[in-house]
Amino acid sequence: MNTVDRVMVLGLDGATWTVLDPMMERGHMPNLKALVSRAASGTLRSIIPPVTTAAWTTMMTGCGPVRHGVFDHRYYDASEGRMKVNHSGRIRVPTLWRLLDEAGRSSISLNLPGLYPPPRTRGIVICGMDAPHLEAALATEPEFAARMKAEAPDYGLGYFWKRAPRSLEELTTNAARTAQSFLGRAQGGILADRLVPDWSVLLVQFQNLDPFQHRVWPYLNVDEHGVDQPEWNSAAARVIEGLDQAIGRLVELADRRGAAVMMVSDHGFGHCLGRINVNRILIDAGVVRLPNWAGKIERKTVRVLDRLRLWSQKREDPTARSASFDQSVAAQYPLDWKRTRAFSPHQDTAAMVYVNSASRHKGVRTAAPELTPGQIDEARQAAAQALAEARHPETGAPLFTQLIHMAAEHGIDPAAEGYPDLIAVPDAPYWIRTKHFSRGAWVESDANLPGTHRPEGVIALAGAGLVPGRNLSAHLIDATPTILALLGLPIPSHIEGKPLVGTGVIAQSRLDQPTEALGGPHHRRFEYSDAEQELIEQRLADLGYLE
Repeated sequence: MNTVDRVMVLGLDGATWTVLDPMMERGHMPNLKALVSRAASGTLRSIIPPVTTAAWTTMMTGCGPVRHGVFDHRYYDASEGRMKVNHSGRIRVPTLWRLLDEAGRSSISLNLPGLYPPPRTRGIVICGMDAPHLEAALATEPEFAARMKAEAPDYGLGYFWKRAPRSLEELTTNAARTAQSFLGRAQGGILADRLVPDWSVLLVQFQNLDPFQHRVWPYLNVDEHGVDQPEWNSAAARVIEGLDQAIGRLVELADRRGAAVMMVSDHGFGHCLGRINVNRILIDAGVVRLPNWAGKIERKTVRVLDRLRLWSQKREDPTARSASFDQSVAAQYPLDWKRTRAFSPHQDTAAMVYVNSASRHKGVRTAAPELTPGQIDEARQAAAQALAEARHPETGAPLFTQLIHMAAEHGIDPAAEGYPDLIAVPDAPYWIRTKHFSRGAWVESDANLPGTHRPEGVIALAGAGLVPGRNLSAHLIDATPTILALLGLPIPSHIEGKPLVGTGVIAQSRLDQPTEALGGPHHRRFEYSDAEQELIEQRLADLGYLE
């Protein structure tokens, strides 16, 4: 493989050739078309589940979730019985930025999820959607922050697609703001280049492409679910045009610096037909049990105790704000916890199922039943069977196309690792709903979610000696080893991906082979404050990840 001195990475969140190809053909993306014409490109398979934070963590570590430890935006802290926000301190392996720093190389990373709090490196790291706010994201880079306000005022963490647009005016306004945010991100990259001119890797991530596609998918009009409505189609295309302008500015910078350019997405995208009520399925199978009158009283007591605890915290610190993340899972879910064998407290792109055993909740007061190892296996099997047998009420098609048994497939103890026992991947056009509805259907439509994630993302690599053309087929875990190889740096043995080779042939990755987990987080302890978790929770809800 040819080595280079620099690699620029364009991180297009949720990008898919399903959108990019027709947009290039329609003349909306001339800059991307010029880049792709000189690049080796192809499909990049995401991880399971293909959710943003977990996927970008895979991209910047070269490892899958079992090894790096991040499966979702949030994680279930069984020791406290609460859902919490994931953060960089929970990543179990070194990131690309740490590897570059240890090699004496400077780097720039702008807006990448999963990096809060930011690592100390040679260069600049500005966090993305997991930073509570822009001030927190910029806190470790005061010079960059000061200059950005003057030279790149459009750089921000704002998100503009809290729902599907209800009018052409709303679509047009949000499209203009989104396009401007893309240009602001490019301006940030250009400014960072001036402050760190010796960078080896410069990454700019464009998060707003993802919520835009979630809310506006039909008006992109790229598949059979497209809406042919010229004014609305034109307004949606302005977002794509803004992204192309930002790409053009950054590629121009890369060319001036003699850098190779890698374009990569964390996952792809497609239409969405609705959400699957996974806990409703588990209730109907008897795996999740609803409380009787005594259980309802007990749950009310738990909720009162939670509120008293939060009130006490606010009394000690009047500036604190109570976040629902700080409420216990037992208080949020109306279940009979003494008889519930397994449940799913989080995830949208796949169902995360946990066995409800006292052994998982060691050290915390809980109503979880005492289960023997055999009974834990039985609970896993009962939940897996219920999801495997679940069918769409109208079509009869399976609702879940893949079930991952973490213990059996990876040889780990999920409870000891803090991992889910099962990951159930839904049929492609569906997302997961984990909220419980007493008489809810298994599948419900969601007018505010016409688009959803797909595992088929995009990759393009220019200036690396690869033969141009649509000839690549890689996995997301291959991104970091490819960057290291391009720079002539060694690839650590813990990395699961393989670099793309100079002939354009992709070395076989080890994504589908059993993977051992690495022991606990290797970073300093960190916890978001209640107020910070509330801010991030609201952002995730605005982006469609929480209900």
